[in-house]
Amino acid sequence: MIELKMRFARRVITEWVDGLRYRWTLYKTAHEYGMTFESGVEVLHLGRFVSGPRTIIGSRSLLNCGGFEWSDGRGGITIGADSYVGPHSVLFGAGEIVIGDKVAIGPGCLITSHGHCFADGEAAILDQPARFERVTIEDDVYIGTGAVILHGVTIHRGAVVGAGAVVSRDVPAGAVVAGVPARVLRTREGFGGEQAPA
Repeated sequence: MIELKMRFARRVITEWVDGLRYRWTLYKTAHEYGMTFESGVEVLHLGRFVSGPRTIIGSRSLLNCGGFEWSDGRGGITIGADSYVGPHSVLFGAGEIVIGDKVAIGPGCLITSHGHCFADGEAAILDQPARFERVTIEDDVYIGTGAVILHGVTIHRGAVVGAGAVVSRDVPAGAVVAGVPARVLRTREGFGGEQAPA
């Protein structure tokens, strides 16, 4: 019984020390890039993460920067300057995610740069190859709460993605898209579109 308690205590202490080490690494990374990680942010493979200054990663967000055996070691996440990732967002960067400057991503968004193939009906989906395709979000893009951005998508400069939209195709510059799947509703003023009614 005493040995069991000792093993449990060692495990708790080890996890606590690992947690401190991880938080210190996040702090150093934030300091190096001049950015902010809010509480509870988790970054997997931090060495594959790059950020511009003054970027904020909201609380409880998960940034998976790839580099795993199942992704053939590829992947990474790059975020430009003055951007914001809302709380509880998940970025899967196994196929690479590149986000520009002054991008606002609302709470609870999902951006994934990989997907599963399922063409072979004889094989289990998890036994079939995965697809890895870069997601690019250019400068000055707004992505509403709970939106989903799928692999291979480019969202061009100045676009707006409505809350809850599922984006499976490229979004033109200045376009306002919404829905499942996301469709272009209009184009912002200054990008060739008419001004929205007040």
